[in-house]
Amino acid sequence: MTDADKRDRIIAAAYDVLSKQGYDKASTKEIASTAGVAQGLINYYFPSKDQLFAEVFRRETERYCESFDGVIDVKRKEPLTMTSIAELLEVPKNRALEEPEWFRLRYELFAIGLRNDAARPILKEMLEIKTEHIAQMVQPLTGFPIEQSRTLAAILHAIIEGLALQKIADPDFKYDEAYAMLSQMLGAHYASVSGKRED
Repeated sequence: MTDADKRDRIIAAAYDVLSKQGYDKASTKEIASTAGVAQGLINYYFPSKDQLFAEVFRRETERYCESFDGVIDVKRKEPLTMTSIAELLEVPKNRALEEPEWFRLRYELFAIGLRNDAARPILKEMLEIKTEHIAQMVQPLTGFPIEQSRTLAAILHAIIEGLALQKIADPDFKYDEAYAMLSQMLGAHYASVSGKRED
């Protein structure tokens, strides 16, 4: 097993342990056991726990961005409609239903970034990367200027996170209805802005 393989196994194990136990209960001993490596190896690759969790932040961000790659096909040429917007939102909507543990880990990472001064810049950077990734997909699809696309991406990111949090915390939350209303709002905004641009 190469050094890169060992490092990847440690990061994957930290992700797994964090998602199941949370930050406070996650120990390097358990992470080492899950990874199938000696505990000292974790300290060799990651001199501090913060550095290990920073890597988990980065991996989670990569995965988050990849999850959106299938949501919006930037090569679409047909105009957006209420139906196509609803279809595009199905992927992030279903993620919270199919992989709630993934969202739980993300909320744990957010909490770490908010209460840990060393992790806060990492949280800020990761949120910026996620929003920019969404903006780069929204812009060619909508034709909005990039700055407007970034603003819309930040709003979409916050809404998707917030709706998933409510659904995970409250299984009775009217999740489908919330996404239906979001589709309508986005459709109305797109029609309004597109109409003004064409006038």
